[in-house]
Amino acid sequence: MTAPGQAQQGHRYLWCGDAVLALESGPRVRVAVLDAGQPWLGAQYVIDAADLTPLPMRYFHGSLP
Repeated sequence: MTAPGQAQQGHRYLWCGDAVLALESGPRVRVAVLDAGQPWLGAQYVIDAADLTPLPMRYFHGSLP
């Protein structure tokens, strides 16, 4: 379980309507946009973890981490 206001590296989140992947853990993190049609990560941004909404993950059997 991630502390409130903290993002966890490797977890998926929703940010500004885009699915993103946290590239590091903490209260302010670098994220990369995920595009299902591409085999690579998209644009990267540094944002506040409080602005992220967790997305369900297959690792957690489709539930929220």
